[in-house]
Amino acid sequence: MSQNTYTIYIRTGDDSLAGTDSNVFMQLFGTEGQTDEIHLPARDLFSFETGGTDKYILEVPDIGDLTRCCLRQDASETGPSSGWQVKDVRIEDDETDRTWTFTFNCWLGLEEAGTLSACAEL
Repeated sequence: MSQNTYTIYIRTGDDSLAGTDSNVFMQLFGTEGQTDEIHLPARDLFSFETGGTDKYILEVPDIGDLTRCCLRQDASETGPSSGWQVKDVRIEDDETDRTWTFTFNCWLGLEEAGTLSACAEL
């Protein structure tokens, strides 16, 4: 199976407690299959913080046109507000110039939403 290189941009919400220090994971679904769940490690202290955009370069098997994007955080951050507010995820296919934007506009947190994961479809 051929490999694709994707540039991923994840935007965190603007609420004052929107950011998270918990571990973040992503899974992509396409017309030709799906990826395994991928850990997106924090790059520095400012990863996944309020109002921020985090960029990742992923090399994964070619799964065709993307149809669904799922995010999960593991609540490893403790505190009164361990949730994470996600605006959207933009994915660019570096080989074909295809671009997909998955709109989340939701919280991932037990206190905030009762769930640690969410999926968005096109």
